[in-house]
Order: sequence, then C-alpha cells, then structure tokens
Amino acid sequence: MAKIQRRVAPQARPSARPPSSPDGEAMRVRRKVPLKHITRFTRMLATLTEAGLPVLRNLRILADQWPSGRFQDAILDSADMVEEGQPLSDALSQNPDVFDELYVNMVRAGEAGGVLDTVLNRLADFQERAQELKDQAKSAMTYPMVIFFVAVVVVGGLMGFVIPKFKSLYEEMGLVLPKLTQVLISLSEVFVEYWYLFTGVPTVFIVVYQMMYYRSLGFRRWNHQLILRVPVVGGLVKQSQVSRFATTFGTLVSSGVPHLQAFDIVRGALSNEIYREAVEEIREEVREGEAIASALESTECFDDVMVSMVEVGEETGELDRMCLRVGAAYEEQFKRALDIGLKLIEPLMLVFMALVVGVIAMALFLPLFDLLKQFGQAA
Repeated sequence: MAKIQRRVAPQARPSARPPSSPDGEAMRVRRKVPLKHITRFTRMLATLTEAGLPVLRNLRILADQWPSGRFQDAILDSADMVEEGQPLSDALSQNPDVFDELYVNMVRAGEAGGVLDTVLNRLADFQERAQELKDQAKSAMTYPMVIFFVAVVVVGGLMGFVIPKFKSLYEEMGLVLPKLTQVLISLSEVFVEYWYLFTGVPTVFIVVYQMMYYRSLGFRRWNHQLILRVPVVGGLVKQSQVSRFATTFGTLVSSGVPHLQAFDIVRGALSNEIYREAVEEIREEVREGEAIASALESTECFDDVMVSMVEVGEETGELDRMCLRVGAAYEEQFKRALDIGLKLIEPLMLVFMALVVGVIAMALFLPLFDLLKQFGQAA
C-alpha cells in the first residue's frame, strides 16, 4: 500500500503552545472547529480505542465521518504523523487551533500511563459538560437580547416615523400640547435630525471596545474586575470560573498530569483575567513548596468551601476526586442561578418595554383626550 503524503494544515504550528500577544501575555487560541465536533470525535476515538483497534486505523475511520474542511484536515494530518511514527499527542499538537493544550496533555498522559481509552472517555465527559454549560448560558442570553433588539426597533420606529406624523396632525389642528407630548416630539425631532449619531456612535463604540478588549490586557483585566463587582452577574462569573478551575484541574490530575503543568493548562482554560492571574500565583507558591489549599486561600478568589475541599483532598491523597466533586457542585449552582436569573430578567424586560411604549402612547394620545374632553363639555 502506497504511503499517503502528509498534508500540513494551513495554520499548523510546530508547538501546541499558544502564540504570544503584543503585550507579552500568552494569547488563547480561538477554536475554528465547534466544540461539539471535537467532543463527538473524542467519544468515538475513545470507543474505538477501547475496542482494541490501533490508533492509526481509528483516525482513518473517523476522518471519513466529517466532510472536507478544517477538522477533517486536522484528523488526516494527525493520522499521517502517527503513520510516520509520531505519538498521537505530538500529532495532535500540530493543530493547536483544533486540539488545545488541555486536550494534547491529557492524551499524552493517557499514552504514558497506558490508559488512553480511559483518559479519552474522561476528556469526552469533560467536553460534554463544558458544551452543556455553554449552550445553557447562550440560551439564557438569547431571549433577553431578542427582547432588547425588538424594543430598540419599536422605539426607533415610533420616534422616526409615527411621532412626526402625530406632530403634523396636531399642528394642523392647532392644539395646545401637554408638556409630556412636547418633550416627546422634541426628542423625536432630535432623533430624526441626528439619526446617524444614534446608530453610528453605538456602532463605533462597540467596534473600538472590541478592539481594545482583545488587544489590551490592561483594558481586559479592568473589565473582568468590574464584572466581578457587579451584583448577581459577578457571582455567576465567580461560580463559573471556580467550577471550570476545579473540574479542569481535577480532570488533569486524575489523568496523571503533574500539578505544576496542570496549573499552566488550567490558566489557559479560564476566561477571566483575575482568575488567570490567581492561578499563576497559585502555581508559583506551589512550586516554592506551599500547599495548594494555602495558595488558593491567599489569592482570595476561592471561598472556604473550595479551600477546605482541596485541603481534605491533599491530606487524603484524593485531590482529583475532591476537585471534581466541588467542580460539579459549583457547576450545578451556576446552572440553578442562571435559570433563576433568566426567570427574573424575562418579566423585568417585558415590563420595561411595556412602560416605555406605554409612556410614548400616552404622550401621543393626551392631546386627543383633551380634545375629546373639550367636545364633551361643549356638548
């Protein structure tokens, strides 16, 4: 059988370590392949490996399960490298935009311990929980954003088209307008005359904000610190970050990844810069001989429950199990809090939208009510 020439993906790199950003911070690689595809691939690879099939054959089989594209190229590229004698972990590391550092190191630990199928199943479980949490958060944000968009469109339509017509009507009738109606008409005139500012300024603000957020570590850190101080929202962010830290760290340790290396990987898995800095501090203290529980407590980013569970895990030698347990508990708390928050936000946004539209309608029809009242008195 002729040897298949290895195809290098356009963005393949010689190392799984993310590139450095201009400000010196390690920049997280943004996936171009949906997590659900990687999760499905991991679960199927674990099943085939557990059945005793060789890794190379598994990769060839799985490559046919996806259409031509970035993900299939990554699988085929990995298969070609495995055929040349490279370990699976090294082959996967050549596509860091698909298989991140967490993925590669867990596979490497599974290969070293001879338990690749077990580690892959554990990794698939981790990815499925992460996908479920991500889908729930996305679903929770969709409805409020739709309501907000509808409210903006409705108010914009009233200010730009409906109110000017009422203004012309009232001018023809020569009515004396109430103060509320006068204010509303004045706002409508400003909106019609400077409509480009009402649409352009928010657009420019969003674009500039996004550019600063992704390019400036200081600006991003300031945002993340501010979010943590916001009531309710800050609590949700803390729960999500603690849950991700505990679950990721527990999964890595249970797979045989050394603690210091696990901290490096966990740091990249977190999304909040404050918690990323905290993990870096924890890693340095542990490297100097400090206990993990004490290092956690010194950052003041983790509550007493998390610290106590880690301390018990260190004392009993079951650190991985304790971390996974506390991670699952915080994940459940996050889901419940998100669900409760969504149930509160929905009616509040509907009431707010109804109040805005109601005030506009009242301001528009007040002159007509006064006119009808005058007709009634005259009759």
